[in-house]
Amino acid sequence: MVMRKTICVLALAGLSLASGLHRPASAEVPLEEFAKLPLYGNLKISPTGDYIAATVRNDAGESSLIIMRLRSNEITAQIRGYGRDFITNFIWANDERVVVWLGRKFGSLDAPFQTDDMVAVDWNGKRQEWLFGRGKRAGGVFDRTYRVASLLHKLPEDDDHILISVNDYANVQGSYTQVLKLDIYSGRTSRVTTAPARGAQIVVDNDGRVRVAVSTNPDNKNAIAIHLREGKRWQLMGEYHGREGSIRPISYTPDNTLLYMLDNRETDTDSLYLFGPGSSEQELLFQHDVVDINDIEFAPDGALIGVYTEPDYPHFSIIDSDQPMSQWIADVREILRGYRVRLTSTTDDGKLAIFRASSDKDPPRYYLFDTELKQLAQIVSVLPGIDATLMRPMEPYVLKVRDGTTVYAYLTRPDDSDGPFPMIVLPHGGPHGVRDFWAFNADVQMLASRGYAVLQVNYRGSGGYGRSFLYSGYGKWGTEMQNDVTDATLWAIDAGFAAKDRICIYGGSYGGYAAMMGGVREPDLYQCIIAYVGVYDLELMFEKGDIPTRDSGLVFLKEAVGEDKEDLRARSPVHNLDKLKAPVFIVHGGEDFRVDIEHAYRLRKGLEKLGKPYEWLVKPKEGHGFYKPENRLEFYERMLAFLEKHIGRDQISITGGNK
Repeated sequence: MVMRKTICVLALAGLSLASGLHRPASAEVPLEEFAKLPLYGNLKISPTGDYIAATVRNDAGESSLIIMRLRSNEITAQIRGYGRDFITNFIWANDERVVVWLGRKFGSLDAPFQTDDMVAVDWNGKRQEWLFGRGKRAGGVFDRTYRVASLLHKLPEDDDHILISVNDYANVQGSYTQVLKLDIYSGRTSRVTTAPARGAQIVVDNDGRVRVAVSTNPDNKNAIAIHLREGKRWQLMGEYHGREGSIRPISYTPDNTLLYMLDNRETDTDSLYLFGPGSSEQELLFQHDVVDINDIEFAPDGALIGVYTEPDYPHFSIIDSDQPMSQWIADVREILRGYRVRLTSTTDDGKLAIFRASSDKDPPRYYLFDTELKQLAQIVSVLPGIDATLMRPMEPYVLKVRDGTTVYAYLTRPDDSDGPFPMIVLPHGGPHGVRDFWAFNADVQMLASRGYAVLQVNYRGSGGYGRSFLYSGYGKWGTEMQNDVTDATLWAIDAGFAAKDRICIYGGSYGGYAAMMGGVREPDLYQCIIAYVGVYDLELMFEKGDIPTRDSGLVFLKEAVGEDKEDLRARSPVHNLDKLKAPVFIVHGGEDFRVDIEHAYRLRKGLEKLGKPYEWLVKPKEGHGFYKPENRLEFYERMLAFLEKHIGRDQISITGGNK
């Protein structure tokens, strides 16, 4: 049965955050609600179940962590981030103490840059201490070359310490990873070991012993190098090139004898294997023929519970049904059918758990689950101003493009009719290793709520569909990858979903590049273009932005984009603007470290030289995507005005659809 009584209420700075918040239905969700940042990043229950820790944002977008009593509104502790300081992670290190990692954020399309800044506080706000990072270094300041500290193990048998790994990116190759034991009360550290390679990621077993180092070797075309630790010595297990297949160690079995690995050498998709270090024997535990494993669920003792995949909608496959957590997840998924469900934390006794649930129409919500009574109570919604009943479903499609390749798409229609609708084609960023998922997307739902269909295409080169699909996009920017977007657009027209003379293409980052190349290669297909923090000059990618600052980044660019300057110019929008017919809306951030604003300036200069129409929106203090809600709102307002001008939703009846 579903628990009806609200178990707890979160409140901060006068903002009501009660669970079960209900807003009266209206014909249209206000635009500013789509522009808002999520109120919460994560919620985790304390080991005893007496407290909840949560990351929250205020109206200015500043990030904080609060600790509150589970059974009341009382906030007992708070750690604030200021400006661009952003709480990237936190843990209950023991029954009373929370350790917090601070990062930096430079735009909505950038994940927060992880740093080595760590602070800790008790549940009652006492003994707040800067453990690691700037606060422990004399004159410590933040810049773009920084150290990164990551959690390796909570060391549950040692309440005073945790295990961390530290990388120093003061040079282009990074440092040899240090493994440190950190006192969570004083900040004192002791070195455990040093990795055998620069920038290595460390895998520990369930007792906190360092066992594996995973690194990228730019001198060997970014091959993945795996080292195993035997005693105090490191042994190279092998190097694996992505095109031929690679392996990725995940964690150890509860008895620390066998290693769970993701491997795509034989299966093409990332599949789960059980591997015996020191031998060539491995057992295939789970494989999906179409998509990679998206995530893996383990019990606190390291026991494997199940795997997540997403060929269309989210799927969870239970591997060990005897594990109690397997039944918890099954129970919550049954109650919240139609949602993506993930476990965030549990109490030590397993009586209470916090789940995160979301869907295509509903932003994430957090729930408290009583595992004994099988009762579920909502705690909070991260965007309470979004009325899910007014949002539109994402419909998955499998398409064949011109050369016979299978690509995957999602279509969101503005109403239940068959169309035709004015349509926005929305290619995702990345592009490699990234894909669109069935999930709430503020851009998509905002556009659908204003009468536009939205088409999202997982073109070749996208992540999640196996090794061959990923690498089939390398070197194909602006050519085969662009053809996939074009063919999906033509499919939507032929299927009657899209009005052929009411189509705009909009994308951010690589999606901005794809939007411009769509207009260049198909000048009669799109009536307008919205280019958001995009790449417009492929040669410039080797000179500006943060990707070429690392040896591995240069290796990636040479392989994924190409090196031949004549070819790069042929595939760069700025050198092909003479073919363009559609008006362009250029949007960029002045502090974009990923795609330098010089791309936008060169695009504008080229359009002006040819007398091509464009609109311009630059925010000097924004990064790779607008972060401030007021800037996001302005962008949405300008976007809708631009769309109304060129493919207005009310003009369909005039054109007669696809006739």
